[in-house]
Amino acid sequence: MNGPEKDETFRVAKTNSETKPWYITIDKKIYDIRDFVPDHPGGAVILTHIGKDATDAFSSFHPESAYEILANYYVKDVEPVNFSQEKNGFTNDLRAIKKQLILENYFESSKAYYAMKVLSNIMIWAMSIWILANHGNTLFGVTFAATIMGLFWQQCGWLSHDFLHHQVFEDRKYGNLMGAFLGGVCQGFSPSWWKDKHNTHHAAPNVHGQDPDIATHPLLTWSEYALTDMFDPEMSKKCPIPNEFPPGLARFMIKHQTLFYFPILCIARISWCIQSFLFVLPDGQKNKPSKARMPISSSEQVALAIHYTWYFGLIYMNIPNIKLAIVFFFASQSMCGLLLALVFALNHNGMQVLTEKESQEMDFFVEQVVTGRDVISSRPAFQWWIDWFCGGLNYQIEHHLFPSIPRHNYYKLQPIIENLCNKYKVPYHRTTFWEGTWEVFAKLGEVSAASKKLV
Repeated sequence: MNGPEKDETFRVAKTNSETKPWYITIDKKIYDIRDFVPDHPGGAVILTHIGKDATDAFSSFHPESAYEILANYYVKDVEPVNFSQEKNGFTNDLRAIKKQLILENYFESSKAYYAMKVLSNIMIWAMSIWILANHGNTLFGVTFAATIMGLFWQQCGWLSHDFLHHQVFEDRKYGNLMGAFLGGVCQGFSPSWWKDKHNTHHAAPNVHGQDPDIATHPLLTWSEYALTDMFDPEMSKKCPIPNEFPPGLARFMIKHQTLFYFPILCIARISWCIQSFLFVLPDGQKNKPSKARMPISSSEQVALAIHYTWYFGLIYMNIPNIKLAIVFFFASQSMCGLLLALVFALNHNGMQVLTEKESQEMDFFVEQVVTGRDVISSRPAFQWWIDWFCGGLNYQIEHHLFPSIPRHNYYKLQPIIENLCNKYKVPYHRTTFWEGTWEVFAKLGEVSAASKKLV
C-alpha cells in the first residue's frame, strides 16, 4: 500500500469508520480486516497496523495456524510497480537471521531452566510467608516480609511475561495456563488485561497515541506531544486526561514530576491491580474501539479470586494488629510497584517518542530498535544480577525483535543484533542500570522545562 490508498486507509483507521475497508499488508498481500476486528483474539492491538505493512509484526506475534484465518480476509496482491515499502537491507538481514536462529534452536527453551525459575520463585513466596508467620507481630518482621512479597510478585511478573509470550512451550495453551497461574493466582494481574496492554506496546512502542505504556500523563509525561494533547486548546478536546485532572493540577504534576517519580512508581501496582480487576468485569472493555475485545474466561476471574483470597487470608491469619496489617498491605504493594516500574522505565522511557505518522512511515524492526534500551552491569562480574533482577528484559531490543525467544538465549543474541545495527547505522542504545535511570530522569526534566514555557 502506498500513496493516496495508504493515506486514506490510515485516516479511516483513525476515525474507526464502519463503512470503509481496513487494509493491512502481510507478505505483499492486502487484507481487509474490518469484519475480523471484533473476533481478533488479541483485541485492539490489531488496530495499530491498519494502513501499514504488518508482515514482521504478524510474524512476531502469531503461530503458523493464524495464516489460515488470515486467508479469509484476502483482497489482492500488492502490485510490484506500486509497492514503495520494499524492505531495506536491515530488515532483510533480520529476517535471514531469524531463519538461522530457528535452525540453531534459539527459539527452543530449556524446560529445566524454567522449572528452576518457577521453583525459586515459590521459595521466595515461602520465605515471605515464613517471616510473616513467625514475626507478624513486629514492625520489622512485617516490613521485611512485605519486601520479600514485593520481590516475589516482581519475579512472577517476569515469568508470566515469558510464558505469555510463548517463550517456553510451543503449545500455547500450556503457556497461557502458566501465565494464568503466575500472573493471575500468584501476582494478581489478569493475563488478558496484560496481553491487551503489552501486545499493543509491542506493536507500537513509544508511539504517542498508541502505546499505553507512555499514556501516563499528567502523572508522568514523557514527551512534548503529550503536553500538546493536554494544553493545546484544539488537541485537549480530544484528550480525556485533562477532564480527570484540572489544568492547574496537571501543570503542577508535570512541573514537579522528577520529585513525584519514585512515589508514583510505588503506587503503580495498586493502579495496575485496579485496572486488571475492572478489565475482567462484564463491561470492563466497553470503551474498546470497534468492539475489539479480549475474550475473558471464567477461569481468569477465578484465578484473581484465588489471589486475593490467599493474600488477604495470609494477612488475617498472621498479623494480629490492624496497623501492622495496613503496613504490610501498603509496603508489599509499594515494593512490587517500585521494583517492576524501575525496570519498565529503563526499557523505553527517555528514548525516542514517535508520532503516529512517524510510526506509519518507519520500518517495524527499526522502530523496535530506536525506541528501546538495553541495560548492562557496570561490572561484568555482576551481569548475572542485572539479568535476574530485570527478568531478561534488560535485553529489551532483542526481546522486541524476537519476543518468543526464551530469555536465557538473549545474551547470545545481543552481539549479533548490535553488530547488525552498527552495519546499517541503526541507533542501538545500551547503558548501565544507573545511567539508564539518569536518562529517564533527564527526559522527565526536559518535559518539565518545556511545560513551564506553556501559557
